[in-house]
Amino acid sequence: MIKNALLSGFIFLSSLYTNAQIVVTIPWSSSLNVHFGNGPENVGPPLSVGFSDFTYTTSPEAGNGFYSVIKTGTDAGHIFQGSYPLDSDPVGYKMITAYNSLFPSKILFGDTVRGLCSNTKFLFWAGIKNLTPGSCLAPNLTFSVETLSGQIIDTFQTGNIGGAPDGYAWYYGYYNAVLYPPVPFYGGIFQLPAGVSDIVVKIITNPTSASVQCTALMTIDNILLTPVGPDIRINSPRHPGGWIAASCFEGNVPLVLNGQIEPGYLDFGTPDYVQDAYTDPAFQWQQSLDEGYTWTDIPGETNINMAHNFSIPDTFWVRLRVSESGDIGNTHCSNVSNIFKVQVDGLPTDFSLSSNSPVCTDGDMKLELSGGASYNTYGPNGFYDSSPFPHIYRPALKDSGWYYSEIISFGGCKGKDSTYVKIIGPDLKVSPGKSICYSDTLHLSAEGGLQYKWTPVAGLSDPNIPNPVARPLQTTLYEVKVTDNSGCTAYGNVKITLRNALLNAAVAGPDVACPSDIIEFRDSSQGEIVSWKWDFSNGAISNQNNPGIQNYPVTNGKSFPVKLTVTDTAGCVQSVVKQFKTVNNCYIAVPSAFTPNGDGLNDFLYPVNAYKATDLTFKVFNRSGNLVFTTNDWNRKWDGTFAGEPQDAGTYVWLLSYTDATNIKVFYKGTVVLLR
Repeated sequence: MIKNALLSGFIFLSSLYTNAQIVVTIPWSSSLNVHFGNGPENVGPPLSVGFSDFTYTTSPEAGNGFYSVIKTGTDAGHIFQGSYPLDSDPVGYKMITAYNSLFPSKILFGDTVRGLCSNTKFLFWAGIKNLTPGSCLAPNLTFSVETLSGQIIDTFQTGNIGGAPDGYAWYYGYYNAVLYPPVPFYGGIFQLPAGVSDIVVKIITNPTSASVQCTALMTIDNILLTPVGPDIRINSPRHPGGWIAASCFEGNVPLVLNGQIEPGYLDFGTPDYVQDAYTDPAFQWQQSLDEGYTWTDIPGETNINMAHNFSIPDTFWVRLRVSESGDIGNTHCSNVSNIFKVQVDGLPTDFSLSSNSPVCTDGDMKLELSGGASYNTYGPNGFYDSSPFPHIYRPALKDSGWYYSEIISFGGCKGKDSTYVKIIGPDLKVSPGKSICYSDTLHLSAEGGLQYKWTPVAGLSDPNIPNPVARPLQTTLYEVKVTDNSGCTAYGNVKITLRNALLNAAVAGPDVACPSDIIEFRDSSQGEIVSWKWDFSNGAISNQNNPGIQNYPVTNGKSFPVKLTVTDTAGCVQSVVKQFKTVNNCYIAVPSAFTPNGDGLNDFLYPVNAYKATDLTFKVFNRSGNLVFTTNDWNRKWDGTFAGEPQDAGTYVWLLSYTDATNIKVFYKGTVVLLR
C-alpha cells in the first residue's frame, strides 16, 4: 500500500465519501479487541492474569493501584454514528482505575498479539476518560508497541487527559480542533517492521511528582489494535443515505449492498488525509448475529458488491472486509467498512385494510392501511395509491367495487388484503363540453337528481334548473351540484371553450339623415375580423370594412335597416342591424300654440325636428314664473298639465337650449298659447 500523507485541512464529519450516507461503525479488531463485554451485574469479570499490574477489585470505587470493571455512566460506545456513539447504544462494561505518585510506570494494560501482517500500518488506541477533571493529578499514559524481545517499535503519549496539554483524538476517521469529544481516544498509528508479526502492546502510567494526596481516576474502554488502510464504504441502493437495509425471506428481494474503496483515510488525531491504495484487493462480506461483537464470513460473497438472498427471517449486521489478496485469509490484516443493520422480513401478519363505506358521492371515500412499511392499493376505474391513507374526494357511483392492497414490509415481503366499497348518491349525467363562438348561447344539461345548482352563475339564464342557457364570455368550466332523495350530492362539470376571445359586431353611423347630409357607415366591431358583408337596404352590397358614402332618398321618417356580417380568424360569424331614417326637415322650432284636447291634432308642445340636437334642455313657465314642465329629451312632450292637473288656457314662456350638429351652443326663448 502507498503511504504518503496529504494535508487536507480541517475536517469534522467526513465529507470525503462519495455519497451522503450515514456512516455507522463498530470499533472492532480480530487482533486486539478489549471492550469488557456486558452483563446483568453492575461489576464485570477481571482481565486475564498478567494483563495488568493493577489489582482487580469488585468494588466499583477502585482505589489507588486497583481496577474494577463496572457498568455505570457512559462508556466509550459500541456503535458510532459518525464520531458520536448512538444514543440507543446500550451501556456496556468498562475498566475503572486510579493511581497516585506511589504507583509510577505501572502497566495498566498489556497483551501479546500474534499473527499480524508485517510491514503494515496499525492503530493502537483506546477510549479513556478522566473522571475528576480539574484535580491535582490528571491521568498521563504511554501507549507502547514492542517486539517480543522488548525492542520498542513506537510509543504515543496521552498528555494530561482532561487537562493541559491533552493529546486526545476524536473517534478514528474524524477530527475537530475546537470541540472536546464526549469520550476522547488516545494512541497512534505505527508501521510494523518487515519480518515482525508478533508484538506486545502496553498502556503504562507515566511517573508524576504530584502529592500522594492527588489521585488520577479514569475509565478505559475499547482497547483496540486495528489495521490501517484505505477507508472502505458500503451503501444500499434501495435505502440511500441510511444505515439500515432490508430484504425478504422469500428470496425475491435480494439484499443488495455496494462497496467502495476510498483513495485514503483520515489520520488519527490530525486533519491530514493520507493517500493509500491496495495493489490487488480481495473482498469478503461478513455478518454478525450478536450486534457486532463477533463476525463470520458469508460464504461465496467475495466481490465488492453483494446481492444475497435469504431464506430465514432474521436481523443481523453486515460489513465488508478488504485486504491484499494474499492476506484475505488473515483477518488480522483486513480493513473493515462501516456497518449495515439488515432486517430479513417474514410475511406481514399484523396488517389491516379498512374503509368508511358506504360513502356519499359528495363525501370523501377513505381507506386506511396499517402493518406495512409501504403500500400499493388498486381499485375500480384504474385507481392506484401508494399511501397508507388512499382516498377519493367526491367519488362517483362507478367508484364502487373491490379495492385490493399490497402491504409491503421494509424488506419487500408482501401481504394482501381487500375490502368492498359502496358509493351512494345521484346517478349524475351531464352534457358534454362544447366549443362555441363568442356571444353564442347553448343549453347546459344535467340529470339524475331533484335539486340542481350551477356555478359560476355569470352568463346563466337560471343556475337552479337542470338545463340553463349559458352565454359565457370566456372559456368556462361550469360545475353542477345535484342532490337526490337520499340527501347525497354529486358533482359534474361541463367545459365550454370559446373559439375566440372576443367578437362583437357593431356599426357606427347616423341614426337620422337630414336633407343634404353625407351618409357614411363604418365598421366598429371588436375582434380579429377578417371579412365583412354589408347590406344597406338601398340595393347596395359591400365586402369592404370601410364601404364609403351611401345615398338614400329623402322620405320623411322612413327607416332603413343596415346589416353588417363579420367573420373572425376563428371562423366565427356575427351580424348586427342598425336602423336609421331619413327626414325632410331638420329645422328645430317650437309651435306658437297647441290644443291639448285629445283630438290627435296639436295635443303636445315640444321642439320639433331636434333630431341632431345634443345637451338639450326645454322648459315651460306659467305667467307667474313657475316652472310647469322641463325635459332633456325632445321626444318627451308637454301635455298642458302640471302635477296631473290641466293648466289654464293662456300664454306661457318657453326656454330652449342645445348644441347643434356643428358643436355650437344655441339658446332660444319664446311664448306659446295654450288653447282649451
